[in-house]
Amino acid sequence: MTASKRLYWILTIALLLFVGSIWVPALGYVATTIDVLVVAGLILDYALTPSPGLITAVRNVTDRLSIGRQNDVQIELYSRSPRTLTCRVRDDYPPELEADVNEFDFALNANSKATLSYYLLPRSRGGYQFGNIAVRYLSTLGLLWRECKIPAERRVKVYSDLKALQELSIKLAHSSELGDIKARKRGQGTDFASLREYVSGDDARNIDWKATARRDRPVSRVYEVDKEQTLMVLVDGGRMMVSDLEGLARFDHALNAALSLVLTGLMRNDQVGLGIFADKPILYMPPRRGKAYLTRILEACCDARPRMVEPDYLGALSYFADAHKQRSLTVVLTDLTDPTGSQSLLSGLAGLSPRHLPFCVTLRDRQVDNIATEKLLTTETVFRRAIATDLIAQRELAFSHLVRRGCLVLDCPPADLSNKLVDRYLEIKARGLL
Repeated sequence: MTASKRLYWILTIALLLFVGSIWVPALGYVATTIDVLVVAGLILDYALTPSPGLITAVRNVTDRLSIGRQNDVQIELYSRSPRTLTCRVRDDYPPELEADVNEFDFALNANSKATLSYYLLPRSRGGYQFGNIAVRYLSTLGLLWRECKIPAERRVKVYSDLKALQELSIKLAHSSELGDIKARKRGQGTDFASLREYVSGDDARNIDWKATARRDRPVSRVYEVDKEQTLMVLVDGGRMMVSDLEGLARFDHALNAALSLVLTGLMRNDQVGLGIFADKPILYMPPRRGKAYLTRILEACCDARPRMVEPDYLGALSYFADAHKQRSLTVVLTDLTDPTGSQSLLSGLAGLSPRHLPFCVTLRDRQVDNIATEKLLTTETVFRRAIATDLIAQRELAFSHLVRRGCLVLDCPPADLSNKLVDRYLEIKARGLL
């Protein structure tokens, strides 16, 4: 229990009366009377105030939170008190997470239920601990705050952007691009499916001349889209990926995009694997098929962190290439500075070709682009603009080196990265580049 403001004001008045009794002795009797009344009032107030046992609470929160997203949390407060209570409720959420509300002040009606909502914004993946729910309510006479702590300890995990994965899964499931997986595409792909009678508009190259001769009428081969292709997604966990970019670490942006690509590949019935590396391989999930494999990948990379070390591109890319020798689309999510500083990356990606199809994906900093296009010319902005322009030119030069060596490239801001990467992957599949 703690004293309320009302009690503090009454005690302050009594104290002033005691001081005033130095000059007016009669004030001392008044102050003493007030003190006696306060003590009696406290006893009466305690007796009249509902017991904390009449209040219960439940916290509703998922065990799997999404990084960089507003994750909803609800507290359901139940009162069996015959009186309306003035309440203050504070949830002991993990201090590492950002919340939009720290404390709730409201009136809880007699024999009723109140639902309190707030959201948490995680900036880092991993495990976090919720504590208890603290409830304070004003006593009947307003002299005291009674308190109770409702046990609600719970451990949750922050994963990569699960909400984006759910949205992508729904989008893919309803898209015509994905719907054609189950329906054989006529005249496309390389896997032979069946024969059928030739119809106007069929590609003449698909005519089966032996079957045509046997049946004495034109017969076409029907193909279906290639299946069981291999997609290997590698995420750089070195020093360049530690810094923040648009609210999250570069590594987390890259991992979010990587998991979106993994989900798309699994739903396209490809074999999909995931690797994380820095100065040495950190994680390797070998290529497998089936959407259920995504859960294993999510769990495996939940606690992965970037490291303040120089990445060994040559060693890491060689390791993953040797671990799975089957030809694959190898996507590397990383960052580029210039051809000299990224020579190891350029050599490593070039070394994947021609056995694999290398695809370099980088995070573009829109702040650098904005600085490079600043129109207000002052001494400071001229220097900033020159540096930004040079950085962009060096990146473009590095990309041109990659393209000349047979590597696909994608340079995109974090907000658009997942969608652009998925679209590019579907384009690669549709064009049969692998």
